[in-house]
Amino acid sequence: MKVKFAHISDVHLGAWRNERLNELGYKAFEIAVNSIVNEEVDFVLISGDLYDVSNPKVEVIDLATRELKILKDHEIPVYGIMGSHDFSPSNKSMIRPLITAGLFKDVWNAEITEDDKIKLNFYADPKTKIKLTGLRARKRGLEIEEYQILDRKSLEEEKGPKIFIFHTLLHELKPKEFKDMESTPKSLLPQGFDYYAGGHLHKTIPEKLRKDEISLKIDDKTRIIYPGSLAPVNFRELEQYKYGGFCIISGDIDQESQISNLSVRYIPIKVKEVISLLIDSNNKSITQIQDLLQEKINKTNFEDKIVIIRIYGTILSGRTYELKTNEIIQKIKEKGAYEVLINKSGLSSKDYTPIIVVVGETNEEIENTLIYEHAQKIKIENLDKKNVENKIHDLLSAIGKEREEGTKVKVYDKELVNYFKKIFQLEEE
Repeated sequence: MKVKFAHISDVHLGAWRNERLNELGYKAFEIAVNSIVNEEVDFVLISGDLYDVSNPKVEVIDLATRELKILKDHEIPVYGIMGSHDFSPSNKSMIRPLITAGLFKDVWNAEITEDDKIKLNFYADPKTKIKLTGLRARKRGLEIEEYQILDRKSLEEEKGPKIFIFHTLLHELKPKEFKDMESTPKSLLPQGFDYYAGGHLHKTIPEKLRKDEISLKIDDKTRIIYPGSLAPVNFRELEQYKYGGFCIISGDIDQESQISNLSVRYIPIKVKEVISLLIDSNNKSITQIQDLLQEKINKTNFEDKIVIIRIYGTILSGRTYELKTNEIIQKIKEKGAYEVLINKSGLSSKDYTPIIVVVGETNEEIENTLIYEHAQKIKIENLDKKNVENKIHDLLSAIGKEREEGTKVKVYDKELVNYFKKIFQLEEE
């Protein structure tokens, strides 16, 4: 039996604060859907993080609904799981309306066995009879604990062609630049599946899929695929990757012998060209840096391009804020640039003692790093560092919870108190 399916991951619709960059993410999703329809695939896999948050803006939900409706109209079902961003512990994720409308089938279907293991059930695609299951993600990588109590035996004994969808980084496939990310050993994945649809890692694995844009035969060494993000969602990704994409998997599966012969190819989505400028500021004055930037601006064609500028090094004299980035951005936009981003996190001055701060590409990265470092310094009896870290996250989540319209202040305050009690397992005497 010939099969063909698409694998998308980490769409992160609405990830940017900059709406013009968000529009490029929306466009990338539209291009992907159009390409999938033209490829005439049997079904689509989304391995987590369709949305950047569990409760996105109406415009984002409207876009996702419209595009998934196009797939449904072409009789192309969409299967997937919730990622760490679109997952909601209170089951209020906006993935739910998509499921209710029949636009998205969540293949995470779990039950707890008598010996306290997680048993995952399968869903069979009506057309191809391929069986699908997966393990959803949770905030801050908490799903890693679930891999340790996963009933792998029942999954491995299931007959027929099958696909496992997950949203977790694996130790063995972890790139050096992601060494601090939570991960789990590959050995905890259930064995014997024809394809493993990975998500969470915003980098294409195997890398040669993207680098060479070849059709790669799937075997025991290349059965686990991470497409990477559908479009860059932060400064670092724009700088390193320039663009995103997804994968098309096709080939033959013999139902009787349960032997599959599949190949995967990467489909790049290049919405806008990205120009990256590196400015070495070591031993230069503010004036020299500005002159260097002006020279590059004069020589470069920025028309309808995304321009990212990383300014780094230790300046000879002056203050880093004296470098007028708004003026630089304005000059480049006057030359027709679609959007301009400047990163000065690596810039310092000899005139002043540097203040040690945590620098990240996103607010989430900064917050996670600060909490992690703080948790390492705290000692609480009967709590390991990871539990301390999780409790800090829970506290911030509680503090940030807004009072819903119509809810009385007393009721709101009582809910907060109860939430704090639950976090610290307190009981009133």
